[in-house]
Amino acid sequence: MPQSIEEMYDAFFVVVHRGASAYEPENTVRSIRRAFEMGSDAVEVDARVSKDGHVVIIHDETVDRTTNGTGLVSELSLEEIRALDAGKGEKIPILQEVLEEIRGKGCLFLEIKVDEAAIPSLSLVESMGIMDSVLFISFSSGALTSIKEVRREAHTGFLYVKPFDGIIGAKKLGCEAVLPYYRLATEKAIAFAHRMKLKVIPWTVDELDVAKELKRRGADGIATNRPDLMVDLKL
Repeated sequence: MPQSIEEMYDAFFVVVHRGASAYEPENTVRSIRRAFEMGSDAVEVDARVSKDGHVVIIHDETVDRTTNGTGLVSELSLEEIRALDAGKGEKIPILQEVLEEIRGKGCLFLEIKVDEAAIPSLSLVESMGIMDSVLFISFSSGALTSIKEVRREAHTGFLYVKPFDGIIGAKKLGCEAVLPYYRLATEKAIAFAHRMKLKVIPWTVDELDVAKELKRRGADGIATNRPDLMVDLKL
């Protein structure tokens, strides 16, 4: 598996959405471990901030859908969050646990869900010495701007759901990659992004035929919930 983002870019790659979320509880250490066992190059997880300022890994604003608890992540302490069951006995991880899990196994796509998570996430990644293995991604231009202002060399990617606006926006933000909703990854859009010197990583692709077509169009990699179906695309 590639040990750096730059190494990952050398060939078509597979990123697993929220860990191996088709098989294990999403955004958990268990799902991350399973993703790498299935041959993934990278995993994608989501970063939010608890009431007491800890970066925790969860997609939604609330804990309701993915745990046995209720409430806004931002209104729960880390102790309250860690007391919840995220499925199969798993806990909602803190970012440090995720970074420890991916070290030496592959790369991490860290989606910054709230701007408040940007700098604490960057600081932790930097303190653990794995900046080369992490791509910070977000729909928020503010989050990506704040990361670039602190560490210009940080790897960043812009998520988008509107055609072309995202590609131009990514370039203005100093990003190296765009992550469009897969239906927006037309041959024309991918070619335009490549002319802008941007990598293209469509999400979320769970059908092999669709993934093959995106690869044919020139996508640099894909994000999927089904790594077992996609790993052969790397050959």
